[in-house]
Amino acid sequence: MCAITGIVHFDHRPVAESELVTMRDVMFNRGPEHGGQWLGGHAALGHRRLRIIDLSPLGNQPMTNEDSTVWVTFNGEIYNFPSLRKELEAKGHQFRSHSDTEVIVHGFEEWGAGVVARMDGMFAIGIWDTRKDTLLIATDRFGKKPLYYSQHGATVRFASDSKAFWSLPGAQLTVNHAAIDCYLHHLAVTTDHTIYNEVSKLQPAHYKVFERDAAGGVRAREVRYWQPNFRDKINVTEAEALERIDAALSEAVRKRMIADVPLGAFLSGGVDSSLVVAMMSQLSSKPVKTFSIGFEEQDFSELEYSDAVAKRYQTEHQQIRLKPDVLEILPSLVWEYGEPFADSSAIPTYYVSKAAKEFVTVALTGDGGDELFGGYDIARASFYAMRYDALMPGFVRGPLEDWLFAAERSGFAQKLKTLATHASPDPARRHGYSMAFNQRQREALYTDSFRASVGTHRPWHIYERHAAAMAELNLLDQNLYHVLMARLSNDYLVKVDVASMKVALELRSPFLDTDLCALSSSLDPLLKVRGGAQKYLPKKLAERYLPWEVIYRPKKGFSLPLKHWLRTDLAPVLNRMLPDGNLVQAGWFKRAEIQRLIAEHTSGAAQHTHRLWSLLWLELWHRIFVERSMTGRESLKA
Repeated sequence: MCAITGIVHFDHRPVAESELVTMRDVMFNRGPEHGGQWLGGHAALGHRRLRIIDLSPLGNQPMTNEDSTVWVTFNGEIYNFPSLRKELEAKGHQFRSHSDTEVIVHGFEEWGAGVVARMDGMFAIGIWDTRKDTLLIATDRFGKKPLYYSQHGATVRFASDSKAFWSLPGAQLTVNHAAIDCYLHHLAVTTDHTIYNEVSKLQPAHYKVFERDAAGGVRAREVRYWQPNFRDKINVTEAEALERIDAALSEAVRKRMIADVPLGAFLSGGVDSSLVVAMMSQLSSKPVKTFSIGFEEQDFSELEYSDAVAKRYQTEHQQIRLKPDVLEILPSLVWEYGEPFADSSAIPTYYVSKAAKEFVTVALTGDGGDELFGGYDIARASFYAMRYDALMPGFVRGPLEDWLFAAERSGFAQKLKTLATHASPDPARRHGYSMAFNQRQREALYTDSFRASVGTHRPWHIYERHAAAMAELNLLDQNLYHVLMARLSNDYLVKVDVASMKVALELRSPFLDTDLCALSSSLDPLLKVRGGAQKYLPKKLAERYLPWEVIYRPKKGFSLPLKHWLRTDLAPVLNRMLPDGNLVQAGWFKRAEIQRLIAEHTSGAAQHTHRLWSLLWLELWHRIFVERSMTGRESLKA
């Protein structure tokens, strides 16, 4: 796991080494073991390395071919590199290392941009072709590894982290208000935006080629090289589906156990991570190292379930029980994420990563199981909606939904509203579901000038595009596609990548395997959410491997007692930082509205947990990255 960066002046001005090194070394945490660079006049590549495969200097990057005409900087892992290497050797290519990176070098020589679609793994890549004066950047299928880029005049820059652009002396970056609107709605900036107007993200499963045009400027071509196929279904029984999933998941785990460094697994006690540990144990000749985290607040602890799995498979289990020091750690997390990011499970993900790093350099996780097999409420809601459509006439359904969405609801009406949101035939309503501030609440928060700067932006429009592309699918498959290709890359994978790389720990996700995804997408969705039961197939598979009480229990995930903290330890911080803070002084948000949210939450009159948490994170982000009056090394303790 590493960090990559590159600069190309297509007008053939020389790249300043200091600029490249600045961009590279602000990402030191991602690759603390080696810093490499290549300067080729008007093009330059940089790399920070975390050694995983081929620990020798031969694995250092940037890496080139025999005649130094192709240069590569690469972040990630290519799980099928042994088979690709054999294929390339048969074609006459000679290898100097045992690194998966060298497969990319020779693969590009052989197949050009086509090498990207041949790779099974997680990756962000920059390739400079000196023969054609072209730059190729690429991301993996699910967006596990981030890649940012900018194009200004004849100059193209790319990096693994938005801080690389922010770090440049004299960087003139302006805040993207549409991205703020996205963030307050989703708790994260969606992949079609970045927090800066001048910087873009390369979407998952895309590559982009930059080259000099006839006028001396830059011409760019972007290609989507993969997407899951939900259209072509296979006709299999439940028993056949389980056999295929069992085999595919086992193979996905096996591929991800290849490493030249110590390896373990996160064990939350949920079905997905427990299945991964079970299969690792069957494939390993030694006890698997496992790591679980719990909290002093017993309601938020799942340690009893992870303990049961660890005991069954006799793992070397590390159990961490703690009360996170949020006041101490929050500024450093804000710094590390670089963009506003208010998914609070980033905190336990960081702590379990930190604990695991003391013992291993690579850990497998259960990420992706919910997305592949319908583990969220939206899947169950879709199932019931497909029956709801058949039973409820439109003249009843329409007015009912209008009433539900007309105002805030509570109790049973709120449950109906949530169901109607996930199940609505209207993509705007279905994907407009808010994690923090809904449209009405954002309107109340924004000043007139900020509202005008946001304009007609719709935070859910990226999801609407997905819905339009999959419009012929049934509602359940549409929503499974949406969760897999949008929510996953916008939030969950960002959370895991940044929190783990803060401590230089590589995380691998067997469920996000290309072949397993292809299998899952080809299955009848009613097999995955059978009878309205979420994640039916993984649970049936788990009956072969796990204790019953681990499988059939309420899902918690990495939850935190955040509501309580915002009424206790964090309450003084809210009052100290938000009403007269940067967000108000900048003219973005109304002071009175922020005061109301704080007063209602701290008194117990209302619950504004996600709204206040997102505002606090955004305030800290503004102080660190816009005003630069704070650093990520400071504490929030008075």
